[in-house]
Amino acid sequence: LFLETSLRIGGTETMLTQLIERLDRRRFRQILCCLYEPGALAARVMRAGVPVYHSLAAHRWDPRLGIRLLRLLRQERVDVLYIINQPLTQFWGTCCGLLARVPVRISAIRSTGKINRIRRRMRINRLTFPWMSRVTALSQTHKAYLTERERIAERQLEIIPNGVDLERFAPGNETRSLRPALGLSDGQPVVGIVAMLRPEKAHEIFLQAAARVIKQLPAAHFLIVGEGPERPRLEALVRTLGIGPHVHFLGAREDVPALVSLFDVGVLSSRPVVETLSNAVLEYMAAGKPVVTTRVGSLPELIEDGRSGFL
Repeated sequence: LFLETSLRIGGTETMLTQLIERLDRRRFRQILCCLYEPGALAARVMRAGVPVYHSLAAHRWDPRLGIRLLRLLRQERVDVLYIINQPLTQFWGTCCGLLARVPVRISAIRSTGKINRIRRRMRINRLTFPWMSRVTALSQTHKAYLTERERIAERQLEIIPNGVDLERFAPGNETRSLRPALGLSDGQPVVGIVAMLRPEKAHEIFLQAAARVIKQLPAAHFLIVGEGPERPRLEALVRTLGIGPHVHFLGAREDVPALVSLFDVGVLSSRPVVETLSNAVLEYMAAGKPVVTTRVGSLPELIEDGRSGFL
């Protein structure tokens, strides 16, 4: 059973969806459980024939959540509980997994936490990780962070990096109708960022850099792929910077490979405290695009500065 809060469109959620779609059905019977609404990607999981349970919690403090999750684990006779590490999933997954006597409990850490939740997540992790069979990290840098900063026992940690379907992002997969649909003409330079609009992704750095580039390259356009709570603030910043005609907020999209094919440069502007092995950067690289990114997390393991991109 895979335990998530919601399978909305995002990097972690896409990786989990691909794992569920590709896991060997001859060896494993799979179940997805979302504590809140199922999210847009849950439809793909259901099309793959995997049962989806959702809405176990009406809100974060719903006391019935634990009862419902415990009942589900017992009802489905779960052998392996795979927790996408967030405070709510980690706490209830551990408690209910122990009470239901689930033999194998795995916590998959996909980042180092949201800015406003890091301390709470670390407290919960330190309480619950001794009960985990394994904890997965994304890279050597990530593993070192988890052992040194979060004091996770090295014997518990396994490194399983993110992966990208190279065929989906192969150069030449451009959809030619996209440029006119986005109001772009041939030859206009395109810079793009694929990231949820959250504080830790620091899109304001991307927009401030865009304003400087436009002064020297007035034909440049900037695509922002992703949705999130920061959108009103970022749209206001675009107006303040006076770069509205050059910036396109595209929202959450399922045609990311086609959009990335339009990029001349792929960008990530994340803050140091949260980024690990970015799916977006892997996708830019799979599409053969040069990358400009902040020097954060495991990105120096991916980018050779000055050769495959700039840190």
